[in-house]
Amino acid sequence: MAKKPRELQPIDAYLEELKNPAARKTLEALRMQLRKLLPGAVETISYQMPTFKVDGKAVAGFAFFKTHCGYFPFSGSVVPALKEQLDGYATSKSGVTFPPDKPLPAKLVKTLVQARLAEIAASGKKPPAKKKALITERVTDSAVKDATGRDWKGWMRALDAAGAGELNHKQLVAHLAREVESSWWQQSIAVAYEQSRGKRIVGETATTGFQVGVVRTLPVSAQDMWKRVAAQPERWLGTGATLTLEPGAGYEVPKRRGVPGVRGEVRVVKPGQRIRMTWQPDGWKRPATLQLTLVPKARGVSFHVHMEKLPDAKAREAMREHWSRVLEDLA
Repeated sequence: MAKKPRELQPIDAYLEELKNPAARKTLEALRMQLRKLLPGAVETISYQMPTFKVDGKAVAGFAFFKTHCGYFPFSGSVVPALKEQLDGYATSKSGVTFPPDKPLPAKLVKTLVQARLAEIAASGKKPPAKKKALITERVTDSAVKDATGRDWKGWMRALDAAGAGELNHKQLVAHLAREVESSWWQQSIAVAYEQSRGKRIVGETATTGFQVGVVRTLPVSAQDMWKRVAAQPERWLGTGATLTLEPGAGYEVPKRRGVPGVRGEVRVVKPGQRIRMTWQPDGWKRPATLQLTLVPKARGVSFHVHMEKLPDAKAREAMREHWSRVLEDLA
């Protein structure tokens, strides 16, 4: 019985299609070297080129372009930092090009890989973002007293005595408007009171609840990224997702092991720019609002993800981690 032909992996298929024998030989050798330098790395295709990823982050990629080969560290800093070692090669901020019959020296490839790994390691050691301060920590007692006649403790006592703990935000602001003329101070005192009495957590707003934003600048044009978002919804919505980019269209992402299903409805579509939709995973009582925005940059696109009306602080942090991973994968 004849054996079924082995299905080609993405990089195998890429190399098989190369018509230039010198380029194929050079890139096959480069691939083998990267395998030795990056044991356990995931081999895939990203930006239409063979790519090695470690812990979800692209470390090295290569490609053939008609007359020359290219090596790409997926960083705008690695190549400039190795300017002296790359003297004599054609370089750009993002990569190195070389003739198919003149491969990059193994020592140089190792240096490029190590530089990228060091960069990734350093980025993971950044100190955590400073926690937002409460309003009472950002605005001094003297400032609030000069503007409204009471310091923070005075306002807390006065509002407690007035039964403000039973008021919602709108009612609390209306109460303050009887004594405070400035709408800014009305809102500030209301939020300060809610924070001090545990009715509001830093990061929660009165109108949109808990919200979170994630932004990444990606080395691809806004037009190409929009096509990717529109044609490959499973890459950002989840495996098995289908999506019609029309206002009113519903969508659903199937549940997988350890990952809840998600459903929602498209609300706003501005081709090439923005999508606004609802997002409701299994277990959430109410849907959140999800907005994706693409902002063209000189060398790529700034991809903004913003969510509002999240159920709680735990969900906010979970969504921050989720969308950070999604944008990393889209790169």
